[in-house]
Amino acid sequence: MTLLQKQSYIAWFQFLGNKAIEWRDKSSNNDIKNVVKAVNEIGVYVVGLENENYILQKRIEIEREKRLAAEAELYHFK
Repeated sequence: MTLLQKQSYIAWFQFLGNKAIEWRDKSSNNDIKNVVKAVNEIGVYVVGLENENYILQKRIEIEREKRLAAEAELYHFK
């Protein structure tokens, strides 16, 4: 996710959450209460995906650095 996409996501997610909470407070409708729960679950899921992606990217970086170091060592060995 690019920085611009992340900023847009956060802005719209906050808008949606605030609006759902506002509607929940004005109504006793169970569907609106479930919308608030759904928005919360979606937010937690997205954060989990972002963390997982970050960890995987770091693993790729580490493996790439190891490969480059091994290639450099092999080059000097020849």
